[in-house]
Amino acid sequence: MTRFCLTLAVLAAIGAAHAQQQPPAGSMPQGAPAAAAPPSPPEILKSDAYAALLAELRQGGFVIYLRHAVTATTPEPAVGDLVDCSWQRNLNDVGRRQAANVGTRLKEQGIAVAAVEASPFCRTRQTAELAFGRAPQVNAELLYHVTQTADQVAAANARLKARLGQRPPAGGNLVLVGHSPTMKEASAVELPEGEAAIVRPNGDGSFRVVGRLTEAGITPLP
Repeated sequence: MTRFCLTLAVLAAIGAAHAQQQPPAGSMPQGAPAAAAPPSPPEILKSDAYAALLAELRQGGFVIYLRHAVTATTPEPAVGDLVDCSWQRNLNDVGRRQAANVGTRLKEQGIAVAAVEASPFCRTRQTAELAFGRAPQVNAELLYHVTQTADQVAAANARLKARLGQRPPAGGNLVLVGHSPTMKEASAVELPEGEAAIVRPNGDGSFRVVGRLTEAGITPLP
C-alpha cells in the first residue's frame, strides 16, 4: 500500500465535511467577475451541427467531463489533507476567470445542469463552484494523482469509462469535474485545463464524444 492509498471512507468524510462547512478564509479564493471570452467562430455558430447539438443539450441526457481550470505551478509531490488547499496546485487568476466563463457559456445557451460532481482536490472543487455557483458532490472515484499505483489508475479509468456510458438523471446534464489523464485513457480525448468533452451515452454502456466546451463556447465534433 502506498502513502497515497486513501480509503473511500476517508474521501467520503472529506466530501461530507466540505458540504457542511466552508473552507477557511483564503483557502478557496473567489474569482473576479468573469471577463468576456471571445465567442465561437461564426461558421460554427451558424452550422446545422451546432444547432442540433444545442437542441439536444437543452433536452438533457449528456455527460460533460470538465478538466479543472488553469492552475498555479505549485509543486505537489505527495498527497496531504484534501480539505486543506494550502499545499495543493490551485486555480490562478486566469483559471478562476476561465471556470466562470465556462459556466456562463452553458447558461447563455439555456443548457441545464442537473448535477455536478468533482474530484476531492481543491482545484476541481474550485472549478465547479466558480462555473456553476454551487458546491459539487465530492466523488472519490474522480480522484487522480501521479503518485497512484498502476492498479489504482487502471481501476479509476475503468470506473470513469463505465460512468460515461450511463445516462444521467432526467431533466438536465451531468457535469464531472476531474483531471486529464483519466479522461484520456477512458475516451482517447486529451483535455487542456479548463476544457470539457461533451459525451453522449448510448444507453448500452458505450458512449461517444460529440462536442467540446471551452470558455469561448461549444464546438460540435463529427
